[in-house]
Amino acid sequence: MRAAVAWRMAIDVFHRIVAPTDFSSCAEEAWGLAQRTAQMFTSETLLVHVFVEPPVYGDWNGGAAAWEVLVEAEKWVADELEKWADEGRKRKIRVRTVVRKGSPSAEIVGLASEERADLVVMGTHGRGGVSRALLGSVADRVIRTAPCPVLTVRKPD
Repeated sequence: MRAAVAWRMAIDVFHRIVAPTDFSSCAEEAWGLAQRTAQMFTSETLLVHVFVEPPVYGDWNGGAAAWEVLVEAEKWVADELEKWADEGRKRKIRVRTVVRKGSPSAEIVGLASEERADLVVMGTHGRGGVSRALLGSVADRVIRTAPCPVLTVRKPD
């Protein structure tokens, strides 16, 4: 038992984990792995969602109804993040929730840098070919620019 404790202390490298979510099944798988990793290393975990605001062109007049939709979407995201975070807290994991607005990859990398994260654990949809070329890949951009290792998780078929 002592050897296991000493081994864990020797490799205690993941003090802070960033776990981005878009609430997809891939992100859910990644959140599960982030929680297990956080438990193993007693890491603090930042559960983050990047809210992509709709582009506004010219004199946009979406009116009160459109504004209400945006406000409700932001509330839903905050509430859903707290539900996911509570799942981790029940497992005795230190979880903070973060909501950001902007480009998902840039915000995830920015948060990892600002918080001095040791690891990013995120889902990937595993698109390839034309789909990837047209849509891009948030995970790919995070992998290429993150200041720390990035572990991507793909939901098994």
